[in-house]
Amino acid sequence: MKRKSGFFRKFFLVMIFISVIPLFFMGLRAVIINTKLSGNVEKISSNSLETAILDKQNRLSEWMAGSIDDYFSGLLRNVPRIAENISAKDVSAEQRRRIMITEYNTGREFLALALLASPGKVRMKIPDNWEYSAGSVAKLAGGKPKFAFGEVYFVDNSPVIDFIYRCPGGEYLYIAISLESILGKIKGTPSQIGEDVFIVSSSGRIILHPDLAKMAAQRDISFIPLISEFLTSRSPLSKGDFNGIKNIPMIGSISPVRLLGWGVVVWQTKTTAYAQVGMVKNEIKTTSRQLIKQTYIQVFVISLAAFWIAFALAKSISRPIMELSGGAQRVAARDFSTGVKVDSADEIGALAEIFNQMMDELQKYDRMQADKLDALVYSIKDGLIMIDHGGKILMANEKSRAILNMLEFSPGEDLAAAVRRSADVFPRAETASEIISELLNSEEENPKSEIDMTHEDMPKFYEVSRYSVLTRDKINMGSIITLRDVTLEKELAKMKDDFLHSITHDLRSPMTSIRGFLELLLDGSAGEINEEQESFLKIMDESSEKLLGMINNLLDVSKLEAGKMVLNLNDADLSKMASLIVDFFYPQAKSLKINLSFQCASPPDKINIDENLVERVITNLVSNAMKFTPPGGSVTVEIADDAPSPGFLAVSVKDTGKGIPEGEVSRVFEKFHQVADTALKKTGTGLGLTVCKYIVEAHLGSISAKSVFGKGSEFSFYIPKDLIKENGEVRRKSETL
Repeated sequence: MKRKSGFFRKFFLVMIFISVIPLFFMGLRAVIINTKLSGNVEKISSNSLETAILDKQNRLSEWMAGSIDDYFSGLLRNVPRIAENISAKDVSAEQRRRIMITEYNTGREFLALALLASPGKVRMKIPDNWEYSAGSVAKLAGGKPKFAFGEVYFVDNSPVIDFIYRCPGGEYLYIAISLESILGKIKGTPSQIGEDVFIVSSSGRIILHPDLAKMAAQRDISFIPLISEFLTSRSPLSKGDFNGIKNIPMIGSISPVRLLGWGVVVWQTKTTAYAQVGMVKNEIKTTSRQLIKQTYIQVFVISLAAFWIAFALAKSISRPIMELSGGAQRVAARDFSTGVKVDSADEIGALAEIFNQMMDELQKYDRMQADKLDALVYSIKDGLIMIDHGGKILMANEKSRAILNMLEFSPGEDLAAAVRRSADVFPRAETASEIISELLNSEEENPKSEIDMTHEDMPKFYEVSRYSVLTRDKINMGSIITLRDVTLEKELAKMKDDFLHSITHDLRSPMTSIRGFLELLLDGSAGEINEEQESFLKIMDESSEKLLGMINNLLDVSKLEAGKMVLNLNDADLSKMASLIVDFFYPQAKSLKINLSFQCASPPDKINIDENLVERVITNLVSNAMKFTPPGGSVTVEIADDAPSPGFLAVSVKDTGKGIPEGEVSRVFEKFHQVADTALKKTGTGLGLTVCKYIVEAHLGSISAKSVFGKGSEFSFYIPKDLIKENGEVRRKSETL
């Protein structure tokens, strides 16, 4: 009531003073302003209007082009994995077919998948009745590109595009991709009356258009100036005046889909674009004349009646305004249940009616957006959970609830607690809850982990990831938890590891025998050999030694991964060990013109380690550094006591070689991984650094790599100085059992 009476009092006083005293002068000024305004409207710059229309069209075409690029980029991210799984040599035909069927069913836009031995020879195809053009595929494969997209064609009036990807073995992965989702996006794009949104190919033909007849005709419109200039420059382009298909003046923009060379066109006729402006000009002129006329009358009438009607007017206006204010507050709080009640037949009443209509539309829109969001979330095949900053569940799709066995939960419930609730009947839920809690508390940008949800001898493994939810204004709204099924990937990895472990065991015995007989031949025990034979035998001996080293590396990795490598801990002088290794490599470094040196500020005390294994780590790191350091460079082995923290001993190997590309540094310790830079030689099996990592971790230490590409690398590992071995287990003496 205070707000209402205060507004009423102020309004009443303002009405008296404003209407009675200066009303006459303001009326005259209003007439002058209306006259000038009417004249200025005639002078509205068509250039400014054209710029505004082009800017809107340009934003629309760039958004659509970016969406298409994102769509195909997402496809390309998955293709190498599909190609690697399908074309792997150790995969049987039946396994390959199951993999292809899985990928076919998973890829909603995939109409067909095929593995081609050559453009005209099909090794396997899903579905079997899919027909593809061998000539078109052969044209795409010409020049042996890594991947290529074909021309758009139609199957049952649906647009389709062929895609090929060259597999590592020289075969090709063929995918027929439906473009219905892109066509649907075009049809659903909000546009002005008379505005066309469509896509042209790299040659200027219409390939995707809301009108099926225009799309099927694939008409060549490269002669239109907007299209021809785009085909020449391949960059975003806007034109405010050009002739269209039937020489009709047009205005439009085009933006490139950079991955396929297409162009997204947004245009309309100039007549349509400027029609609304003409109507607005006419309405302003008419309204201006009416206002001038009404002003003269109102000045005279209001001047006489202002005092008597001020009270009634203030009361009648203030009441609905306060009602509208309350309604606006309810809308701000997303409460659309109660409309505004104003019993008035004037503009305020009309405003109240429009306000109520607006509330109804906002309520419909709010429900529609919620329904769309629900449909999107609940149709995703992976598990998806949205939580707030406190880990409370805001939304969870059906898949995530099935994975985590939390079929009943309440919005706002703690996620970890909801997962833990089924631990009595499903013990793995307890572990899953702990992993999810660690993921939520992680300070990494996008942390990942893995949970084992195996149930009744049915293996099920899921990759759990957390991503921040940001608005367009970069406001953090919470997090998204995704759960992706990686059971098949883990089974394939286990099959590969079992195979490698078995084959290396079978290879080591005959290789040991071969080396034994070579030694007998070299020392003359089997008879005298000439100089040339001795040279050949030495080459065979060196090669077999390298091969045996690779086999031993594979076996050692298997043992270390399984925790079966036995550490023989003894007191060792790490400084002396590193110095001897440097002396061993010194002749080789001198011949390669590499400056090899050893640095140790003060010799540390002896530490309890497996001397042979740690010596192997330092040897591998020095050998790698010399391998990738050019003549004139340097390799430095350095030992630091109580680094990086007290109780540890640090060993680092620095070089001034080629360095490691930025994206590869985090992967150098992965098994079988080798740097993918063509300037670096790929030698060995990619197990050396993996063995180093496992040996250091077996000593309860850590190993890391730093590199600046083109300037050099630094590999460092840290080992505790107080290791002891009790009951077959290695631990730190400082740890409390």
